[in-house]
Amino acid sequence: MSTENRLRIGLSTQNFHDMKNTSCIAMLTPVGDIRIVWTQKEKVRQVYRILLPEGGRQGNRLPDQTFSENAGQPHEDMDLLCLKIREYFEGGAVEFSLDRMDMGVCSVFQRQVYMQARRIPRGRVMSYGHLAESIGIPQGARAVGMALSRNPFPLVIPCHRVIRATGELGGFGGGLKLKKTLLEMEGTAFDPQGRVLRKCFFD
Repeated sequence: MSTENRLRIGLSTQNFHDMKNTSCIAMLTPVGDIRIVWTQKEKVRQVYRILLPEGGRQGNRLPDQTFSENAGQPHEDMDLLCLKIREYFEGGAVEFSLDRMDMGVCSVFQRQVYMQARRIPRGRVMSYGHLAESIGIPQGARAVGMALSRNPFPLVIPCHRVIRATGELGGFGGGLKLKKTLLEMEGTAFDPQGRVLRKCFFD
């Protein structure tokens, strides 16, 4: 992958769960820089966070994150993820894998929510309430929203596809403008008031 599509930079391990061998890839996309924070534990490389561009509510930002100019070493695993993200923004029907995602950072409830969110097809949406019902928590819309706001792997786990039952967007860590941009790019249709059309809901 060319340097115009991704830039490797080091990440300080201060206040980062005492992890060593932590690096970050800052990838240029049509919506801004997306950062992939990854760690290497022994010989296994795992993605710890995917950080959306600056702007909006940064629910998945790392505490006290600072970046250095020390370049990390290229790795095929991370380059493949960058390639998939680039294909996604080019309109491809990309299926992201969880194989390299460090799901250990998620609670059991978060995993339930995230696995259900991954079932929502491109171009479709699901309401917070419906997602809660689908995992056996009929009154859990607010809890689902909180779990999604802490999604460590946006795009790979498409939390932007979960909205309010009214068709309004609700919240999103990268801001509502980015949420709408992603949905429109995927083919989700909106009415003149900016609400998702009922035909786009996934049941």
